[in-house]
Amino acid sequence: MIDNLYESTAMSKSSDVQELFIDIRKILLATDGSQSSIMATEQAIAWASFFEADVRAIYVESDYEMLESPYMETEKHLKGKPGIGKYTEVLESVKNYAEQNNVNIETRVLRGQVARTIADYAEVYGPDLIIIGNSEKSGIKRSLGSVVDAVMKSTDVPVLVISDN
Repeated sequence: MIDNLYESTAMSKSSDVQELFIDIRKILLATDGSQSSIMATEQAIAWASFFEADVRAIYVESDYEMLESPYMETEKHLKGKPGIGKYTEVLESVKNYAEQNNVNIETRVLRGQVARTIADYAEVYGPDLIIIGNSEKSGIKRSLGSVVDAVMKSTDVPVLVISDN
């Protein structure tokens, strides 16, 4: 079976390969100010600059991150409710970076369960690509799943995941 795959690929014409290229006009960037989302922002702006695409940066404000128990003492809970006032600073930084690189950008603050809200907004906005950062997690958070996993399972839009490692 694999031999047939290699044979058909070797026999394909160069014009067949052109069908693999995509045209990216709209990028959805999900950001939360974490190190991985900063790296995702850099990638989103680079891709947008290359493809002359528009970027829509979203920050999803939620009382608790996906799958975190309200009873767990996490750094976010110890510092107060997540997202309060933080989204303004995060989105302003993203917007400034995009403008410095001559990339058209709009920002939005959304409320809801993080992964579901990102996927739902992608359906409305209609991006050609979603870019999202992923922090490596271990223990209970990782075993329960992640925002990135849930977004990827909830949308047909290609998702570029940027790791902080």
